[in-house]
Amino acid sequence: MILVLLSVAMIVADVRYGMFANARPYLTLFVTPIQIVVTAPQKALNWASEHLASREDLVQENQALQGEVLLLRSRQQRLDSLQAENVRLRELLDASQRVDEKIVMAEVIGFDQNAYSHKLMIDKGFSSGAYVGQPVLDATGVLGQVVEMSAYSSRVLLIADASHFVPVQLARTGFRSILRGTGSLKRLELMSVPRSVDIKKGDILTTSGLDKRFPSGYPVGVVRSVTYTQGKSYADVDVVPLAQLGRSRHVMLIEKAKVDAE
Repeated sequence: MILVLLSVAMIVADVRYGMFANARPYLTLFVTPIQIVVTAPQKALNWASEHLASREDLVQENQALQGEVLLLRSRQQRLDSLQAENVRLRELLDASQRVDEKIVMAEVIGFDQNAYSHKLMIDKGFSSGAYVGQPVLDATGVLGQVVEMSAYSSRVLLIADASHFVPVQLARTGFRSILRGTGSLKRLELMSVPRSVDIKKGDILTTSGLDKRFPSGYPVGVVRSVTYTQGKSYADVDVVPLAQLGRSRHVMLIEKAKVDAE
């Protein structure tokens, strides 16, 4: 009973007054060995399944990866061209810019079993340079941002969470708005889109960089439908996230680009 009362008192003190906010990341050092033990069987099974795959499966996977490499190279060539054009325009304006982005690879080690909150846990913490608010991407788009961290792990809030908002812009027209999570991993909502805006199914949304958190230019979602309701001044725009929410195994932590204007 004494331990129960002490636990309740500590929980109330932490929730209402934040007494243990500074110490919590270091207290998680004691939990890390338990996490390692719990995830060890799953990692062992993954290792066994990967090394026992048949030769035919490996050949098919290799062919698929080669196709993806070719696609990525073609996209990279397009990005290089756009980047070179951007540099030329900045030179015309007598300005220079240095952009330095560092990428840290991380592995997903768990998901929150909560129908009202979409979070996942990764195996990188502040010991690897992670910080609260750090953008997180997978191979196809923006995944979310770090909201909690410890020494060797962090929690990532997915863009699908109803409390998550991302400033975005249409890649085709440059129109800027806010993309809001709906609580569904398959649907996002573009806010405050006037009926006069040129937007249609298939348009790509990228980060605008206006929040100074997500660097600009990263893909977020694709417009699935645009609905105009009689009497409403704003259109209802449904967006499908490009990131593999809930399925990605490896993710990237991206530090904020450092931009120095001269």
